[in-house]
Amino acid sequence: MKILLLGSLIAQSSMEKLNSMGRNKASVAPVNYETMLAKGLAENGVIIEALSVPAVSTYPGNIYKKISAKTEETEDGIKVQWVPFLNIQGLKQLSVRKNVTRLLEKWLSENKEVEDKVVLMYSVYPPYTEPAIKLCKKYNCHLSAVIADLPEYMYSWKNMHGIRGWYSDRLSKKMADIQDKCDSYILFTKTMAKRMKIEKKPFMVSEGFCDVSIFSDIKSTKKYARKTVLYGGNLSRLYGIKTLVKAFMKTDLDAELHLYGAGADSSFIEESERSDSRIKYFGRVDRKTLLQAIEKAHLLVVNKPTADDYSKYSFSSKIPEYMASGTPLLTTKVGGMPEEYYPYVYFIEDESEEGIADAIKNCLFRELTELDKKGQAAREFMIKYKNYAVMTKEIAEFLKTQTGVGNENSTN
Repeated sequence: MKILLLGSLIAQSSMEKLNSMGRNKASVAPVNYETMLAKGLAENGVIIEALSVPAVSTYPGNIYKKISAKTEETEDGIKVQWVPFLNIQGLKQLSVRKNVTRLLEKWLSENKEVEDKVVLMYSVYPPYTEPAIKLCKKYNCHLSAVIADLPEYMYSWKNMHGIRGWYSDRLSKKMADIQDKCDSYILFTKTMAKRMKIEKKPFMVSEGFCDVSIFSDIKSTKKYARKTVLYGGNLSRLYGIKTLVKAFMKTDLDAELHLYGAGADSSFIEESERSDSRIKYFGRVDRKTLLQAIEKAHLLVVNKPTADDYSKYSFSSKIPEYMASGTPLLTTKVGGMPEEYYPYVYFIEDESEEGIADAIKNCLFRELTELDKKGQAAREFMIKYKNYAVMTKEIAEFLKTQTGVGNENSTN
């Protein structure tokens, strides 16, 4: 089977370079997921290439006014073709659409004799999804999409205003309009199918996965001398960052709260850091530095509010990575979390500031040996059942079935 991954996969080193060149940072979560996806599919015998629109904030949030075409290989040896585009709002989407159309048609034409070929998209981002829908029909190629977040919420949750708000709302509506136009789907949560109105389409549920090897290059590190709670990622209301910080400040713990990343609540964190010396804000750091910090912490936290409608259909991709680290996790019970995860994490049952403060204290008051035992049990669970190799094998088998080509006719 031959797959073209259409999304934002680029080498980790390239991603870090792009994100270092501006005040606004693009999320690295999609690249991290696509890296494991491509690596796993290749290890399971799939011939895989990638056509990628690099995730980069638009100018002037980033210094690049233009992203040029180039080919590179990821650290795992996956061949990637960068889609060139003008990195200015409005022009960006038009140039992405134009160049994806050209490059995707070229790939489909070159592989027209391959029967078991698939274009696998990450999300249904309109500038590349609309061309993919048309071209895959033209070349009789199966089109599948990974849905990590409900399309209707991909941009609307940011609460942008003015021209950016108008454009984000328009983009969200367009994504909702085309979300049912693919041939099959890989969903992070089962509840997405009904909301997207694709129950009658072929789909499988794969809530994300981990790659324990990402921690293998990190030298054995001791835990921080002072008990430490850590969160790394999107610093916004989507993950309840303000509530988390305020909750920690309500405690009298001899501990620290470390925060990594960027987002709308960064300035609030900086203000809190000045008023409470236990709060440490490190901003955006390279991936290896963050992974080291995750291993050195005593407790990791994901405080995604479950009252948000968004949460009913989501499963945070950082949860598998956190659990794979061996550091115990404290999290809200997001609606998309499978119950099989429950024994391996600590839960925030009361999401008020007082409730979160109590949950943190209840964890940190435990013996270090107990915390370590919880973290190691989670790590073993992830390695055995949720590692990228196991779960991408299921994805490969699902997509193979959808092409309708028997194994005897495989391109492998």
